[in-house]
Amino acid sequence: MRKLGLVLITVMLLMASTVWGYSFLDMAVGSEVFGGSARCQGMGQVRLLCETTPLAARLNPALLARLGGYVATASYRLTSFEDRWSLPTYDSFDALLGYTCYSHNSNLYHRFAGGFATGPLKQLRGVALGVALADAYDFSYDFHEEVRDRSTTSVPSDKRIADALIDASGSIMGLTIGLGRAFNDRMSVGLSLEYLFGDFDIKSRLTNIDLTKMHCWDEPSTEAQDTFKAKSLSGTRLILGATYKVNKRLEVALKATTRSKLEGDYTASDGGLLYFMPSKAQSGKFDLTYPSSYAFGFTYRPRNELLTVIEGNARYMRWSEADNTALQSFNTDDTIEFNIGVEHVFYNGQPVRFGFLYRQSPLDNETSEAAVTAGSGFMVGSLEVSFSGKVGWRDYRYFDLFDDSIFCAESREFTDRVEETWVSGLITVSRRF
Repeated sequence: MRKLGLVLITVMLLMASTVWGYSFLDMAVGSEVFGGSARCQGMGQVRLLCETTPLAARLNPALLARLGGYVATASYRLTSFEDRWSLPTYDSFDALLGYTCYSHNSNLYHRFAGGFATGPLKQLRGVALGVALADAYDFSYDFHEEVRDRSTTSVPSDKRIADALIDASGSIMGLTIGLGRAFNDRMSVGLSLEYLFGDFDIKSRLTNIDLTKMHCWDEPSTEAQDTFKAKSLSGTRLILGATYKVNKRLEVALKATTRSKLEGDYTASDGGLLYFMPSKAQSGKFDLTYPSSYAFGFTYRPRNELLTVIEGNARYMRWSEADNTALQSFNTDDTIEFNIGVEHVFYNGQPVRFGFLYRQSPLDNETSEAAVTAGSGFMVGSLEVSFSGKVGWRDYRYFDLFDDSIFCAESREFTDRVEETWVSGLITVSRRF
C-alpha cells in the first residue's frame, strides 16, 4: 500500500506540471492561495474542521487545541496554469461561427509552506500554540501573444507584427501566530494574528515590433514596456475560530477573518499598453486592502465506527471592502464559496478523500471557478504523508489585453473568450514529537 501511495504522488505531481496556477482575472489583488494541508485540499479545500497540522493557525486556530504534543509540518505545492484567449468569428450575416485561439499559455509554479505547534501546554493552562508560514495571495502570471496583422489587404496576410507579453511575479506571504484552547470535550476556541508581507512586479511588453505598421506612433521603437512594482507591502489581520461538538456524529465550526490593509510603496511607468496601469509614470505610497470573511462549517460521521467523515463549508467574503489605490478604477463584488468533502478510512488505516468546490470571482461574480479534488495518505516510519490533486476550470469574457489601437488598427468592440483549466498537486509531511 505504501508503494501504491508513492506511485500516486508521482502521478499527481506529473499531472500538475501540465496545467494551473494563477489567473489574469485576479491580477489586481492576486490569486488566493489555499493555506491548508494536502488532507484538507483532498476534501474540496475545506477549512474549518479538517486540519490536523500546525497550518490550523491559518484555517481555524481553534483546531490547535486538538493537536497532541509537538507537531512540525512542511508542504510543497506544484501548480501550473493554462489559458486560451480566443476571438469570435462571424459570417457575412453576423452569425457566430465559432472561436479562433490567438494565445495559448501554459506555465508552471511551485510554493512551500510550513509550521510548528505545541499542542495543549500545562504551563499555559491547556493553551496550544502554533505558527505557520505560507503564501496568502500570488501574483504570478505569464502571457504571450504573437500579434498578427488583421488587415485583409496586407501582403503577406496574417503577418506577425509584434510579440505582446505580460510577466507578473511576486506574492503576499502570511506569517501566522495562533493559540487555541479547549474548554471541555465539546467546545474549543482560537485566535491568530497574521502578518502579511511581500511585493510583486507586473510588466507588459511589446517586442519585435514591425515599424512599418506603426505609422500612428510619434516615436517608433522596436520595443515598448509598462512596469508596475509594489514594494515592502505589510499589514496584519486577525483570525478567530470556534468549534462545537453537537453529538458524536455532528460538529459545527465558525470562523471570522478581519479586513487587512497592506501599506507600501510603488513605482510605475505607463506606455498605454494595459488599461489597469496608472495613467502616468509615478511613484508613491500604495495601499492594498483585502476583505473580511465569515465562514461556517460542519462535519458529519454517518457510521458509529467513525470511519467516514463528511465536511461542508460555506464562506462569505466581503470583497466590496477591498481596494487597490494604484488603479484608476477598482470595483469588486462580495463572493460566496462552497466546499464539500468526504474522507473514508479503510480497516487497514488507508484513507481516501474526495471533494468539490465552487467559488465566485471578486472582479466578476458572474464568473465562477469549479474544481474537483482527491487525495490519500500513509505513514513512513514516524512521518505522516498526505497528498492530493485538484482539477478545476473557469470560462469568462474579457477585453483584448493589448488593444488593436496600439498597432494603429481599429479597436474591437467585442470581448474575447478566455478558457482556464488547471491541475494542482500538493504533498504535506508531518512529524509528531
